[in-house]
Amino acid sequence: MTNEEIVKLLYENADETRAIFQAKLCKTKYKIVGNTTPFLRQLAKDIIKTKDYDTFLNADSDIYEFVLVQGFCISYLNDIERMKKFIYKMDDWSVCDCCHLKKRFDAHLDALFDWVKQKEEFVTRFAIISYMCTYLGKVNEELDDKFINEIYKIDHHEYYVDMGIAWFIQKLYSINIEKANQMLESSFINEFTKKKAISKIKDSRRERNERG
Repeated sequence: MTNEEIVKLLYENADETRAIFQAKLCKTKYKIVGNTTPFLRQLAKDIIKTKDYDTFLNADSDIYEFVLVQGFCISYLNDIERMKKFIYKMDDWSVCDCCHLKKRFDAHLDALFDWVKQKEEFVTRFAIISYMCTYLGKVNEELDDKFINEIYKIDHHEYYVDMGIAWFIQKLYSINIEKANQMLESSFINEFTKKKAISKIKDSRRERNERG
């Protein structure tokens, strides 16, 4: 499947109304054409099945969905070396949150501890969300404590970094209330993030109660 064929598929399956809606949610420099996430995920799987994806993954594009499919492919491949390059294409929360690797391995973990120290908003958020989804509460408390200490060291507080930390605290609350409360009481977490974390915790609790 050539890059031209992939772009053609994106436009053939696009919806202008969806593109307008997505543009309100995703403040990205890329052009949004309006594809559904299930379609993009399936397209990524189809590309991987061809075993001929190098040209696609090495390409640059100004199309948001093209970049997102690249992220999905890298995620499905669990390719840390490709991800080390791809993360610098991220400029919105959606790509950042959808494309983390699923498997745990040393090189991935080392990368997360490197990325959380960096100053780019979405690289930092990506590290936080990736650790939360793949490692938090799944290895051991010592590792979680080590990553939490890195979160405490973050000194740039863009909106999506703070919201990523708030989500991390909410997830931690569902695993270890004591440790989550320690983060909520820490002077290293700003008041905005604490309020958002508490709000997310309440929302999660309410959703669980509604489900019974």
